[in-house]
Amino acid sequence: MQRKNSVLPIYLWYTCLFFLILLLTACASVGSEKQDQNVSTLIYATLSGRVNRELVDRFNAEHSGDVQIEVVDYSEGIDEGGHQGMDRLVTEIAAGKCPDIMEMFTYTTNYTGKINALPYQMLAKRGYLEDLWPYIENDPELGRTSILEAPLKAAEVDGGLYMLFNRFSIQTVAGPIEVVGDQYSWNLDELRDAFSTMPGDATVLDYCTRKSDVFLTLFPMLVDSYIDWEGGQCFFDGEGFRSSLEFINSFPLELEWTSDEAINRELCERQMNGLQMLNTFGITRARGMQEIDAWCGGRAGFVGYPTADGSVGSFFSIESERLAMSANCKNKDAAWDFLRKMLLPQYVSAEGIRIEESNYMFPVNQTDFRKHFEHEQSISYKAPVYAGLGSPIYDFPPMEEADYDRLMDFINRIDKLGIYNQKLLDIIAEPCEAYFSGDKSLDETVALIQNRVTLYVNEQK
Repeated sequence: MQRKNSVLPIYLWYTCLFFLILLLTACASVGSEKQDQNVSTLIYATLSGRVNRELVDRFNAEHSGDVQIEVVDYSEGIDEGGHQGMDRLVTEIAAGKCPDIMEMFTYTTNYTGKINALPYQMLAKRGYLEDLWPYIENDPELGRTSILEAPLKAAEVDGGLYMLFNRFSIQTVAGPIEVVGDQYSWNLDELRDAFSTMPGDATVLDYCTRKSDVFLTLFPMLVDSYIDWEGGQCFFDGEGFRSSLEFINSFPLELEWTSDEAINRELCERQMNGLQMLNTFGITRARGMQEIDAWCGGRAGFVGYPTADGSVGSFFSIESERLAMSANCKNKDAAWDFLRKMLLPQYVSAEGIRIEESNYMFPVNQTDFRKHFEHEQSISYKAPVYAGLGSPIYDFPPMEEADYDRLMDFINRIDKLGIYNQKLLDIIAEPCEAYFSGDKSLDETVALIQNRVTLYVNEQK
C-alpha cells in the first residue's frame, strides 16, 4: 500500500511563512515602541537653518537611548524684512510652545542684510529663559575660572546669564594717547576738546565716514541701555541718547565718491600726516592692540565712543552662535550637556591651536584664549600700518606678557554687548534719517523715537 506524501502543499508553506513574518514584525514593532517611549526629544529652534549638524549628530549618537535633538527651522518663508520666521517663533513662545534650545540671533539668508534676533532681554526678564550661570559654576569641567567672564557678564540680564556664545570681538575707537588721553571712556565735550587741538583740515574719523556708518556701528551698543523691557519704559529723551545723536550728526551725510584707488590713497596720506584723530577698530586677535598702536604712531588710547555717563565706550560683538535654554525645557540636564560644549576647549590641535581659526574672534574658553595669545607670540608679523594704498609695512615686535596683561585689562573693563534688534533698528532709523538730513530738530527726533519705541516695547508684553 503506497503511503501519502507528508509534505505540505507549496501554497501552505508560503502561507505559514507569511504569518511568521507578520508575527516577527509585530514583535519588533512592540519592542521598538517600548524603546521609543524611553527616548525624549529636545526641540532646537533655529532662525538661520545653518545648524552645526556635526555637534547635533554627535549629541544624538551619545544619547541614542535617552534623548534626541530635533531641529526645527524657523528660517523658512522669511519675508523681505527678515522677520516672519522670528515673529512665528515669538508667537509660539508667548503661547506656551517654547522650544527647549533656541538660536537667539542670525543674519537672514535672503541677502537683504537684515538681522534676525529674538528679543533677548525681554524673554529673559519674563522668565522664558533659563539662567545658565549655575550650570557653568557646577560643571566639573568648567566653573567661572575656565572662561573669560567679562563677555558673558556683558550678556547678563539682572545678574542672570541667559545665552551662551563661544567667540567675541571688541568694537572700539582709538587715537594717539597724546591727543585723546590714556583712558577707556570719554564724553562728547571731551571729544570736542581733543579735536580742537588737531589741524584745521583734520577729521574725527576718516573723511569717508558718513552719518549712517556711525549710526549703524553705534546702534547695538546704544539701544538696550535705554529700554526697560519689563517695566515697558524707555529713556531715549535723556541726555545720553541726545549726545549720541549729536555726535553722529557731526559727520557728513553723503560724500562725493571718486575712484576707490584715489580714495584709498588719500585715506592713507591723511592718516600718515596726522589728519585723522580717531579710527574705529574691530579687535579680533591678541595682536590687535599692538596693531592699533602702530596706526597711532605710538601708544593708543582706547577711548571708545563718547558716552554721557562715563562708562566704557567700547563693546563686545558676538557673531558666533548664541544659544539659550528654555526655562520650561523638558530635560535641562541633557540640554546643558549640549550647550556646555560651546564653552569647552575647541581650538586645540597638535600645534596648540587651529591656525585657520586663530584670527577669527577671541575664544571665550580661558585655555583656548591663552593658546591663542601664545600662538600670536610665536609668529613673526609684518603688515601695513594704515588703510589705503602706499601704507608703510610695519615689522611688529614679539608680543610679551605685558601685552597679554594689557589686553586682559581692556577686556575686563568692557561691560556692554552689542545686541542687534532689526525691528528696533527700523523703528529708530527713520526719524534719525530725518534729523541727519535737517528735516527734524533734535527735540522732535528724540520725542518721536521715545514714543515709537515705548509703543513697540509695550506691544511685546
